[in-house]
Formats: sequence, structure tokens, C-alpha cells
Amino acid sequence: MRAFTAVPGGYACELEQAELRIIARVTADTCELLGLPLDEAAVDDDDGSPAPSTDEEVLASLDWDPAAGQTPRDPALARLLPPASTDDDELAAEMRRLTEGSLRETKTEQLRVVHDALAASTGLVVVRAGQERAWLAALTDLRLVLAARLGIETDDDAERVYERAGAEEPQTAADELDAALTSLYAALTWWQESLLEAMSGGTS
Repeated sequence: MRAFTAVPGGYACELEQAELRIIARVTADTCELLGLPLDEAAVDDDDGSPAPSTDEEVLASLDWDPAAGQTPRDPALARLLPPASTDDDELAAEMRRLTEGSLRETKTEQLRVVHDALAASTGLVVVRAGQERAWLAALTDLRLVLAARLGIETDDDAERVYERAGAEEPQTAADELDAALTSLYAALTWWQESLLEAMSGGTS
């Protein structure tokens, strides 16, 4: 993974094929988590398993009804769709009922911008002028999901995750999953920061 640099018409960086696949997969998975999966062809994994074909199937798998005004049970989804108020449960439920559908659609469209760019890339990824906000928002959402999976609640938690990244060989399957999520979280954080730096005119 290379840092973003300014190019005519936007910002570009190079990714390895494995990095392209992994980030595209996580992006598609986050759309599924939001209940608005990408098309089946874009989301199919190497094992041939298709993504759920309808919003209802995804929501059923999450055991959550977005129209019910309830906080999602999945901690990652709860971070993507936080309550509008932590002091007034009735107000939070009403705001969730009124705004959550459009918020999910907005987040999914931002994620789709990133996914489409990754899917079209053979190694060079381009953030086109005018798409910077969508990219930054989507990368933030990916990091929120990973942070929830890794139990990151504070800056100190994040620092411990960065310290774990690549620290030692995993011993169990659980260790391997944690190591993979840790490395991905650290990489996406650095990648997003490199885009911000390129946008500000700096060099990485």
C-alpha cells in the first residue's frame, strides 16, 4: 500500500491485488451490514457464496428492523448509526425512525464510490476530484466497524491496537482473526491520513 499523492483530476495511490480484494470485500460487507448490499456480482467472494439478494434477507440475518426505532444490536452497526440523543430515548427512537433510512442510503452510496474504484482498479486507485468527501466518510465508516470488532473505545485502546499490528505470530484461529483485523485497521487509518495529507498539499 502506497500513500496517496496529488495527480491531475484527483489523488492516486498504488495497492497490491490482495489489498484491493480485502478492502473491497470489507467495503461490500459494510454495505450488507447497513442493510443495502451491493449487487451480487460485485459482492461474491472467491468461494462462490453470493451476498443476500434483498434488503429483507440482510435485515433478517441481523435480527433488526430499522423502522422500529431501536438501537442496533450489532455494536459495529450501532457505531455506524448512533442514537440522535443519549438523554431522551423517545426522541432518539423518533429521530431514528425518521432519518435512519436516508442515513443508511447515504453511507452505502459513499461506500459504493470506494468499492467501484477498487473494483475497477488493476493496482492504481484514483480518488477523483469531487469524491474526496465520500472517500473520507466511507473510510471512517470502515474504521468504525473494525474498531467495534476490535473493542476500541478510547485513544488508549487504539494505541494498543497499533502496537499489536504485526507484533508477533498468531497462535490460534482467534489470534489470526485479531491480527488480520488489527493490521487492516492500522492500514486503513494510515491510508486515510495519507489522503488527508495529500489533500492539504503535504507529502507522505
